[in-house]
Amino acid sequence: MTSSATRKSPLPSLRRIHGLTLRHLYLYKESWPRLVEMMYWPILNIILFGFISMAIMRRTGHADVTTDAYLGGLMLAEILVRSSMAMLIMYMEEVWSRNLGHLFASPLRLRDYIAALMTLSTARCLIAVIPAFAIVYFLFDFSILRMGWALPLYTALLCFNGWWYGMLVISLLMRFGLAAEWLGWMCSWLLMPFMAPYYPVSILPKAFQYISWSLPSTYVFESMKQQMATGAIRFDYLGIALALNILYLGLAALVVRRAFAHARNSGGLLQMGE
Repeated sequence: MTSSATRKSPLPSLRRIHGLTLRHLYLYKESWPRLVEMMYWPILNIILFGFISMAIMRRTGHADVTTDAYLGGLMLAEILVRSSMAMLIMYMEEVWSRNLGHLFASPLRLRDYIAALMTLSTARCLIAVIPAFAIVYFLFDFSILRMGWALPLYTALLCFNGWWYGMLVISLLMRFGLAAEWLGWMCSWLLMPFMAPYYPVSILPKAFQYISWSLPSTYVFESMKQQMATGAIRFDYLGIALALNILYLGLAALVVRRAFAHARNSGGLLQMGE
C-alpha cells in the first residue's frame, strides 16, 4: 500500500532525484575537460565584454555607475544563460550516450527527471560563474556583492527563468529529435536581446519592448540597473518577475509533458542518439 501511494504521489521522488544527481556528479568528477568547458565560456564572455565596456566608457566619459550597471548585467546574464544551457547540456548528455530510453524504462518519472535537471543546472551554473566573477573583481575592480542582499533574489529569479526556458528547449528536442539540436543551442541566446541586460528597454523598437516586458528577466535586469544608479531596489519589478516565472513554469510543464508523451508513444525516446 505504501509503495502504491508513493508511485501515485504527484511530488518528485527525492531518492530518484538523488540518484540522477549522482549519475551526473560522477560524470563530471571523472572528466576534467567537462569542468574546464563549464567555466571557460563565462570567463571568456565576461573578460571580452568587460574590456569592451571599459573602452566604451572611457571614450564616452560616462560615469562609473554606467560601467557597474553594464558589468552587473553581464554577470547576471551569465547566470540566466548558464542555468538554461545546463539543462540542455545534461539532456543532450543522455541523448548522445543513448541513455534516455534506459532512464525512462526505470521507475524514473518525468517530474523526477525535470526536478533533477533543475537541481543540477543550478549547481552547474554556480560552478561555472563563480570563477568568472572572481576574475571580474581582479580585472575590473567590480564585485557582484555590491548588489548586497538583493543578489540572492536576482540569482533565484534568473535561475527560475532558466528552468522554464530550459524545459521549453528540451521539449523542442523531445518533439523533433536530434534534427532540432542546432535549434536548441540557438534558442539558448534567442531572447537575450529582448531581456536588455546591458541597455535600457527604452532603446528597443516599440514592438520589441512588448516582448521585453513579457519576460521575467527583464524586470530583474531593470531592478539591478536602477540599484546600480540610485541604490534603490524595485521590489515591484521583482514581484512581477516571480509571478511571470510561476506562470511560464506552469506552461512549460504542460509543453514538456506533451512533448514527452509524443516521444514515448512514437518510440522517439529509444531512437534518439548519435
